[in-house]
Amino acid sequence: QRTAKMADAGADMLKKPQIIEHARKAVTQTVYETRWVPCSARFVVLGSPPRGSGLMQIYQLNKGDVELLSEVEKPSPFKCGSFGASSLADRHLATGNFAGKVNIWDLERMEAPLFEAAGHTGLINALDGVGGLKGAGAPEIATAGRDGRVLVWDPRQAEEPVAAMEPSEGEVAR
Repeated sequence: QRTAKMADAGADMLKKPQIIEHARKAVTQTVYETRWVPCSARFVVLGSPPRGSGLMQIYQLNKGDVELLSEVEKPSPFKCGSFGASSLADRHLATGNFAGKVNIWDLERMEAPLFEAAGHTGLINALDGVGGLKGAGAPEIATAGRDGRVLVWDPRQAEEPVAAMEPSEGEVAR
């Protein structure tokens, strides 16, 4: 009877979500965000090394190992990212940084962003996109900043958000 209970307990364990470590890799930065590159065995790591700049690294899972494919360093630390506003074919990454800028990057050519806009005064805490991966609607990116503002960007329109939500005049951003 004890064996049957142990077998049932083992079966119950398999029904629950499990986290399996495939590989382990030391990093040289404070990591703020990781994102799988859609439809691939690659992932992006966003963060800041000790000198306070921004570091974007692209890794690939390869036969049980994690391999660094490329990296780029920029003046301001990266805080958040999303592939949500990009098509599966393009797989462009939108990022928000500590300087309040939103950028869109082609991961094959990371020297300069495809899109850049400065709308927040300070850190962008969160960012998400819509319209690309789901294939419906305009590609839009929503950002939330430490300044208390939520801005919606359409990358087809340069530099100005298409919508802005801000704290009332005289209110302190929280």
